[in-house]
Amino acid sequence: MSLRTSGRYAGAFFLLAFVSYGIGSTLAGQFAGTALVVLNSVLVAAIGILVFRALRRPHPGTAWAYLVARGAEAFLLTAGIVLLDSVGAGAADIAYQLAMLSLGLGSLPFCLTLNRQRWLPKWLAIWGFAGYALLATGAAAELTGATVGLVPAIPGGLFELVLGLLLLTRGFTPPTAVPPGAASAGPSNAAAAVDGRSRASRAALAAGLGLLLMAVLAGLANFGIVQRLVSTDAAETTTRLLSNQRAFALAVAALFTVACLDVLVAWALRVFFADTHRTVALLSAWCRTAYAVVFAVAITHLIAAAGILHDGTATDQISLNVYAQITKFEDIWSLGLILFGVHLLMIGWLAWRSPTAPTWVAVLVAIAGAGYLADSIGTLVSAAYTIQIAAVTFGGEVVLMAWLLMFAARSRSRRRPDPDGDRQLQIA
Repeated sequence: MSLRTSGRYAGAFFLLAFVSYGIGSTLAGQFAGTALVVLNSVLVAAIGILVFRALRRPHPGTAWAYLVARGAEAFLLTAGIVLLDSVGAGAADIAYQLAMLSLGLGSLPFCLTLNRQRWLPKWLAIWGFAGYALLATGAAAELTGATVGLVPAIPGGLFELVLGLLLLTRGFTPPTAVPPGAASAGPSNAAAAVDGRSRASRAALAAGLGLLLMAVLAGLANFGIVQRLVSTDAAETTTRLLSNQRAFALAVAALFTVACLDVLVAWALRVFFADTHRTVALLSAWCRTAYAVVFAVAITHLIAAAGILHDGTATDQISLNVYAQITKFEDIWSLGLILFGVHLLMIGWLAWRSPTAPTWVAVLVAIAGAGYLADSIGTLVSAAYTIQIAAVTFGGEVVLMAWLLMFAARSRSRRRPDPDGDRQLQIA
C-alpha cells in the first residue's frame, strides 16, 4: 500500500471515528451506542497502525509512540463502555479521561513529525500540537478533580476533522513535489549514517530511559500511594482512599503509563538484541507486550475502584466492592508477572549470548526473571505463599537499565566527530 493510499485510509478513519464516537456517546447504555463506540476503538487502532507503517522507517520513535498511544486510547474507550454497564458513570469517565490523556501526549511528537515530513502546513501542525497539549492538560485536570468540561477538547477535535479531510484528499504526501536532488540526497545520507551500532545505541537509550521512567512512576504510584493506602481491612481501605481520591487517580494514570512504556521498552530491547538471536528477541518482545496487556486489564479494576469511590460514600457494601476490585487488580497483575518473568529470562539469555553485554548483567537479569516466576507461581499454587523473592532479585532490572544507558552514552561518544580529523580530511 502506497503512502498516498494509506494516508487516505487514515483520513477516512479520522472522520468516521469522529462521527461514530460522537453518536455513540450520546446513545450510551444502548446497544447501538456501545457498537458505535467499539467501532470507534477499532478505527482509532487502525489509524495508529497506518501511521506506524508510514513513519516507522524515517521516524521510528514517533511511529511507536503514536501506535502505543492510539492502542491505549482504543483499549480505554472500550473499557469505559464495559465499566459504564458494570460499575457506573464515574469509572467510565475516568477511563475516558485516561484515553484523552494518552491521545494528547502521544500525538504531540506526531504533529511535529507531520511538519518535518511536510505532510501538513506548519501553521496546521502548530495548531494540532497546541490542541493536543490542551486536551492532555484538560484530561489531567479532570483526573485530579477539577471540572473543565469539553472546552479543552475543542481545538484538538477540530484539528482532527481538518487533518482527516486533508489526508482524505492527498494522503501522506507533501503538498508540493520535492526537487529530485533533495529527494535522493536526504534518504541516502541518512541510510549511510545509520549502521547496526547506531541502531543498537538508539535502542539502548530508548530502553534505558523507558526503564528509568517506569521505575520512577511505578515506585511512586504502587509503593508510594496504592500500597500505602490499601490495608487488610476493607472499611479502612475505603476510608483512606476516599480521603486521597486525587492521589489514587494519579496513581492509576501513572500505572497505566507504565503499561504503555512496557510495550515501548519491549520493542526497543528487541531491536537491541536482534543481531544476537532474531527469533528469541522477537518472542521476548511479544511476551512483554502480552504482559503489558494483562497489566492494563488489571488496572481497569483500579479504575473501577476509583469510579465506585467517586460515585458513592463510605458504606459497608461500597467498601466490599472497592476492596474486591483492588484484590482483582493484584491477582491479575500477579498472573501477568509470569509472562514478565519469562521475558526477563529470555533477555538474560540474549544478554549472555550477546558480544556486548557483560555476563554478570545477563545472570542478574535472569535471576530477576526467576524471582518473578517463583513469586507468581507460588501465589497461584498456594494461598499460604507469602515469600517475596522478587523484592530482592528485582535488582537485575536496575542493573540492566544502568548498563543500557551507559552503553548508549559510550556509543554516542565514540560516534562524536573528531574536528582535527575532519580538518585534515578537508585539506587532503
